[in-house]
Amino acid sequence: MAEPMYFQWQNEFLVKTIYPMREPKLRDFLVYYMEIDLWAQYKDKEIAKLQSEVTAYKNAQVAAAITAFKTYSSLRDYFMRADVRGSYVKFKPMDETELTEINRLHSAFVDSWPKDIRGERDFVSMYIANWTQHRNLHRDWIKSRKRRLEAMDPNHPKFAPETKELEQKEKVTLPMAEQELEQLRAFLATYDKIEKRKLEWYQLKKKDPNYAVEEAEYLVQAPSGEPAVRDIVLWKIEEYEAGLANKNQFELLEEVYQRFKKEPKRYPLWLQYMIVHFSGMRYASAHSSWADPKDLLIRLRSAKADEELKKLDAAAVEKLCAEKVAAYEGASKPRLALAPEKEWKDKVAVNLSSLKSKGPQTRRFGLTSMQTDEIAYEVKSMTAAQALDTLRSMKATFPKWAWKEIVKLTPLRVTEVTGPDWEHLTPEEETEKNAQMYTGLGKVIVEWENYDPSAWREEHGRTHELIVSRAVCNETAEHIQHIRGHLPPGGLTPKPKWYLANETENKISGEPRSYYTKAVSEKDYTPGASILWLRFVDKEPDAWQIAKSVETRSKVGLLPKEFIGKKAGGKNDGSWVYKQGEIVTRSRTMIDANKVKTTQQQWLRWIHEATVAEVAETAEGKVILTYETALPDDDKGTSSIGMFKKPLEWFLSDGTEDGYNRSFVGYVGHFLRF
Repeated sequence: MAEPMYFQWQNEFLVKTIYPMREPKLRDFLVYYMEIDLWAQYKDKEIAKLQSEVTAYKNAQVAAAITAFKTYSSLRDYFMRADVRGSYVKFKPMDETELTEINRLHSAFVDSWPKDIRGERDFVSMYIANWTQHRNLHRDWIKSRKRRLEAMDPNHPKFAPETKELEQKEKVTLPMAEQELEQLRAFLATYDKIEKRKLEWYQLKKKDPNYAVEEAEYLVQAPSGEPAVRDIVLWKIEEYEAGLANKNQFELLEEVYQRFKKEPKRYPLWLQYMIVHFSGMRYASAHSSWADPKDLLIRLRSAKADEELKKLDAAAVEKLCAEKVAAYEGASKPRLALAPEKEWKDKVAVNLSSLKSKGPQTRRFGLTSMQTDEIAYEVKSMTAAQALDTLRSMKATFPKWAWKEIVKLTPLRVTEVTGPDWEHLTPEEETEKNAQMYTGLGKVIVEWENYDPSAWREEHGRTHELIVSRAVCNETAEHIQHIRGHLPPGGLTPKPKWYLANETENKISGEPRSYYTKAVSEKDYTPGASILWLRFVDKEPDAWQIAKSVETRSKVGLLPKEFIGKKAGGKNDGSWVYKQGEIVTRSRTMIDANKVKTTQQQWLRWIHEATVAEVAETAEGKVILTYETALPDDDKGTSSIGMFKKPLEWFLSDGTEDGYNRSFVGYVGHFLRF
């Protein structure tokens, strides 16, 4: 008998689509905390007293050197092959145009491979950047085509061929491009293991042209010299990470659980919640990923009641109105009449007034309104589980397209999704939906799913239940603050002033108090705090991103003082000139080598939000662990949500003027609402 499913990551089809990086991000959490723990365990030890570890380390390095060289050589040989058709035969039908582009990349490797080892890493990095842009062109094309098809009548003669073309791009062309990008990234990663040894060999060969040891022979030798404690720790971390490599998500979750169980105070509830339910989730707006199942039930029942009422003549309506008044004013009152909330009492009073009216139209309106309120009160009194069970019991009454839409937008997907195409209607289902869009059930479903795209925010803030199937950076942070007991405003733009207002009001007890600051040391990064980054962009941001003027209590603003009032150093010299107001902009004028004058304008926007999990020391220095999102172009190549690690210095830096990267930290004390 199959185990019961309660969460979407338990469903084999949902986990593949909703959580594209599930296992890697669970592993990241485990590895990052192991790095902290191992360094704390070993940092004060003397290497002389670790001889057993030293011996094991040296033996491991010999094996690691051989493995690293084999991996490097294999990938280098792959990219030195001018034709790699054999690596793509699994894609059927193969995209010959894409294969040509891939082979062109390989030809560039063959023709331009650096003769000097010192240029190899940069060479590979450059081609990763170029190929990422190539891959992104496919992604953009797919997004554009999907939007076009969503707006196209399925009966249009171009719908079928364009749908087929989209399918080819999604299932063949894009995966081919992504496979090549993965190979490039894997090749670059080999330099972490062998570059130091390659450089050592290069220097030896340069110093002595007659040096007899070949590069391949040198690279498979273990590093010379005695290891430091840091080396021992880094090796142990590699061993630990290797031990996690083949574990599935449930085995990894068991490891996670054991950590939570051992040190519950170290891992606050919000972090436990996010690690379990969001790790590996895809990066995309949570908007329109959830719609209220109770709202659907209300709409369905109200539509049916309205339809029945329209069939009644004036005499029948008058009779029903009299019966409703008698019931609400009699001894045996309907459920709605007993509602204690003022909102419902006021509605009943207004409806009764209409029911008692002498005008037939007013009475009909009052009867409709009372029926709608009765239905709404009954449905809203249900638990979420009862509402879902009710919808599940109605499954046979819905056409396939409608049931698919209902499942997609509610937690019913946990148990009702049984295939990979759960988010997309077939062309036949699209046709049926469009045919019913403005009549009966179709109108109800369409209005329900489009009623409030951001409804997930209030619902999660109220229930803390996992209801979304995707999220972007600020939405991830908002989920965290909900678990911490807060309901922050949506988007990035309002966040700084929300944190500043909490600091000013100072209503939440506990230490530290609420604050909004420009961080100057690790002490400013309290677990549970939001980090908010700024960046200048070439396109004017929307209202949820734009950086509006705001200062910390210590008068630190969005820009460094040296930027404010800055003027160009010379005519058309390319220096930035800043303009402050409600929003911040900057511009500069340049003349290129061909004496062409260009003007560039940029807007300051809030670009990203992350939540602090822990500030700690590792063998590689001070780091901050954050819970946040990564974009597709980050190291792992797939957009996702989870635990990340960066050096403390990176957080404290404003970056260069062109690459402005200032951040602020906002914190509101934990406030338990449950």
